[in-house]
Amino acid sequence: MGNFAVKRSFAVSVGYALSNLRAREQASKSRALIIPPAIPGSLGDAAMISASTRWLRDSGAAQVDLLYGDQWDLDERIDQRIAAERFFYKQSLLQQALLIARLPAYSALYFIGADVIDGAYNPQSVCARLSLLAEAATLGKKATLLGASYNKHPEASTRSMLRALPESVTLCARDPVSRQRLEEALDRPIRQVADLAFLLTPRTDHPVAMRALAWIRARRQAGDRVIGLNANYLHAEKDPGLINALKIFVGALMREPVSLVLIPHDTRSSMPDEKLLAQAVADVPDDVRKRVYSLPPLSPGIVRAVVPELDFLATGRMHTAILALSGGTPAFCFAYQDKFEGLLQHFDLVDAGLLSSPRELADQPLMVVEKLLNSLLLQTQWRQQIQARLPAVIALAQRNFD
Repeated sequence: MGNFAVKRSFAVSVGYALSNLRAREQASKSRALIIPPAIPGSLGDAAMISASTRWLRDSGAAQVDLLYGDQWDLDERIDQRIAAERFFYKQSLLQQALLIARLPAYSALYFIGADVIDGAYNPQSVCARLSLLAEAATLGKKATLLGASYNKHPEASTRSMLRALPESVTLCARDPVSRQRLEEALDRPIRQVADLAFLLTPRTDHPVAMRALAWIRARRQAGDRVIGLNANYLHAEKDPGLINALKIFVGALMREPVSLVLIPHDTRSSMPDEKLLAQAVADVPDDVRKRVYSLPPLSPGIVRAVVPELDFLATGRMHTAILALSGGTPAFCFAYQDKFEGLLQHFDLVDAGLLSSPRELADQPLMVVEKLLNSLLLQTQWRQQIQARLPAVIALAQRNFD
């Protein structure tokens, strides 16, 4: 056993010793602890945390805590935010021990798997989160990996950590493609669910949502179709040419009887989605600007309240698509990491022509506009299909907590 492994084992032992000292703090009431998938700044992550918190509280949890010390822009109240960042991102053995010592006070631990468990982002952090799930299971707690996706090429350390999880840990895959990949990689049963964000409650009474909805209805009365637009800064970081392609894309849409609602999703960058979208519409003439509306990235519940009123959504973010689909609105998606295919499979839309890619947008923006406009002609058909399948998808999302 290596030196660091010895130290980590010692930290676990210290954590258990501290938990014995704190045994009197164990609550008879139901207490749930949520591990977020990443740092704050993503409306998608905030949607999953908010939806989980509401579901757990409605299901009888007297207290719902979040294993992250920084503030999140959530739609639901968190009872206590517990610092875990030094363990997640700097492998602090002291903080690991302190966190393990807290676990006996909870009846259940939930790690929101999202798109991180395959190690595509910060595998050390993922392994740290999974280790707490394993410790909770060892203590006899309910331990669940909530709705996760899994790509074709998982990182080795996270795959090993997943394989080592106790059998009592429930693993949930948020789409059929990910379920198959996880079962093949881990050789254990995987529960089929849908994404937690399908359970998010819309904030229709929020002033920001009400103003956006009034604008959308006014533009529709003026004869326009209203399309939501999201752009993913991660795509622009990989391909700087995407910014100019977005300008061409927007310019072509503005030549049609179309109005745009800009929907930023992520603020964790020097080029966040909001700034990227501002650049995308920078060349729109002043006399056409009245047909562009920017929705601030305040909370996922606001987005969830607005997107059902759209005719269509074009998005580079999966959770923006999920919030749209939750309200019955079709989504044209710039797919990455094999995530969108599994999502659309829930609605039998994989072959509906609703998938493009960041590369296709960068190389052929006018062709992508044509594909989007052709999809817009079928929006009534797609909306009916989405609404017909939505109850079953929501039921799958609820299975995260069975």
